[in-house]
Amino acid sequence: MDFTPLYPHSSSSSSTVSPDGKYILTSVGDRLVVRSTTSMEVIRSWRCQHSSSEPARNEHPPKKPITSSQPFKPPTSQSSIRSSSNPITTKSRAGIPSFRASTINPITDERKTTRLTCVSFSPNSEHVLALSRHPETSVIYVHSMKSNELTACIEVGAEGVASGERAVKWGPSSDCIMVWSDWGLRITIWPLTSAQPQPLQLHHPKHGPLLGSTFSNTSRYFALICRQPGKTRDHLAICDTLAWTCVSLFDVPTDLIDVNQISWSPCDRYLALIESALFNYRVEIVTPTGVRLGAYSPPMSFVDLNDSMAQSTSHGRSDGHAFSRGTQLTSKERIRRKEKTDASDETSVVDGYLGLGIRHVKWRPGGEYLAIGGWDGKVRILNDITWTPICEIDLNSKPTRQILIEPMGWIERTRAHGIIPFDPVPSSTLANSLTPDFSKPNPSIGVREMQWSSDGELLACRNDAMPLNLFIFSFRSANLGSVPISSASSVTGASVPLKPRVASVIQFELPVKCFEWNPTRNVLVIVTASSALYLWYPTRPDPAMTSMTQLSQLSEWIDGIGIPAKVPFAPVQATWIKDGAALLVTDRTAFCLGFIVPEELLGDRDEPSMIQEDQFSIPEL
Repeated sequence: MDFTPLYPHSSSSSSTVSPDGKYILTSVGDRLVVRSTTSMEVIRSWRCQHSSSEPARNEHPPKKPITSSQPFKPPTSQSSIRSSSNPITTKSRAGIPSFRASTINPITDERKTTRLTCVSFSPNSEHVLALSRHPETSVIYVHSMKSNELTACIEVGAEGVASGERAVKWGPSSDCIMVWSDWGLRITIWPLTSAQPQPLQLHHPKHGPLLGSTFSNTSRYFALICRQPGKTRDHLAICDTLAWTCVSLFDVPTDLIDVNQISWSPCDRYLALIESALFNYRVEIVTPTGVRLGAYSPPMSFVDLNDSMAQSTSHGRSDGHAFSRGTQLTSKERIRRKEKTDASDETSVVDGYLGLGIRHVKWRPGGEYLAIGGWDGKVRILNDITWTPICEIDLNSKPTRQILIEPMGWIERTRAHGIIPFDPVPSSTLANSLTPDFSKPNPSIGVREMQWSSDGELLACRNDAMPLNLFIFSFRSANLGSVPISSASSVTGASVPLKPRVASVIQFELPVKCFEWNPTRNVLVIVTASSALYLWYPTRPDPAMTSMTQLSQLSEWIDGIGIPAKVPFAPVQATWIKDGAALLVTDRTAFCLGFIVPEELLGDRDEPSMIQEDQFSIPEL
């Protein structure tokens, strides 16, 4: 793999790749910079500086200014999506619409450096936006890739903008911008064309931009979990993104107490509603019209409530193994628990759920299977026929096959130059699970992340209880090994051809941060807390390696690739470009591109890829 020189940016989240894969957008202070992915040449550069001291000159004075103190009527039904009656004020500069949400001109300190966040490309890669946060008024800048002029400027006043890097998003048609307000008040859709002259508002979203909303696979519809005034149950609103009208509004199933996540299937036929982990381990499957298709909760378990369990809690034992499965049942069902007393053993029937619920879900490409990762460290695969698990994978159990382990201190020995393969070792060398501290919130347990490959044949999983390890499972028919998987009795193997097997177990020297599959081939890039990248392949790239006896039991391969640099560079995130031929590697202060050499995929590995160290100083803009 070859790397470009390092280039500066404001933070690890201030660099992004355009959807067409041709450009890279970064923010450096108050400046937006667009570079070409082929030559890293600067294509566009804009300085985003907001001057609040300049009074706004309007061609047509507004009849009623938009202020956060203006009362708004709460929605009662499908009127939760309504158009704002407030006019749009326009500055005297021609062609630059300015949406002012407040008439107050706050006092700002010009000496403070403006930092841009929420930088992103439009879906058609023709516009870019950035958010500049200020104490009183936040400003959203929109620029066009075809000119150096400012296209639009949106000022958000007292209602504020939600925290995080995803508080401002592009609409799927690239003609509007979605802004999540602070305190969960509403989502405002700001139009950028004359087809819709007034902004629209989606009132009372339950969650912020990270949870509680999702687009369909075609981006035609937008699903939002909201709360209606005067009603105690959550509602699900389905909006048509062409006109932003509500096409469906219905209550969530009554078995759900607090819906925390929502996920739309790739086939656009199903919506998975996830219960909060604090209440229940439960997922409900509904259609976009509100028809309930099925639900899943783990079966009831009989648990001995003795003193040893009270000290370890129900999430897992001190050695990291999963303890039990359970569910919070309806009012007609109970969980039977045994309580030991000094006199005699007696069984008591009480309400409650034993353990936390679901932590992460991921649909398989095609939408026929749903992977559910729980706080108990288990992955359950549901089918779309009966919505019952066809298998259960316990990530806390040690595999019986060999694992791939990272060589100790190879980055220091090679000075971050070259490519180093991992060593196959017996599974007995696998690191033990961490002992969670249940006296603190968010214990280090559970399935933190899952990702399917583009063809749906491989599933990569990360367990927080084992931060040094990464598990990859194959859903092919080839025999790649065995893993402790318990098949569900309700679904026969003949009717469901999906039979997962362990494909690879990898152990790194430092904890895993993130991973991502290549969009065009089954290659996985992995980022850890080290200063290197790791590429995993399902088969050995070099056929000559098959003659080595120590690798006779393994078919997969993983390489550690050092990133040579004269300055400290620790990757935080790696993102594939659309064609899968390059990677955007970001650090907290710098970024670079990594290009896969074609010989690496064809198996020609006579010499490792080397780049001169003096190329990796951070240049000035």
